Amino acid sequence: MSQLTRIHEVIRHNRLERDAWYLVHHPSGRRYVLFETSAMEDTPGQFKPTWKREIPVQTILVQNNELSQKLKSILEA
Repeated sequence: MSQLTRIHEVIRHNRLERDAWYLVHHPSGRRYVLFETSAMEDTPGQFKPTWKREIPVQTILVQNNELSQKLKSILEA
């Protein structure tokens, strides 16, 4: 089973959509960042994933932004 570590989250459009980034450690040793967009369901506070994308860790690390800084701090811990 893969291990997920939340890196960053953004609530958008009057709290109806959420973007989240997770560091994924696959049992095979593979690591990647999972980007997921979710939409609010009929039940308040419940989000349904609507779109996912796997991004290589190195792609995030070469960027100079808040997400890359958070990922670096997680990897160094």
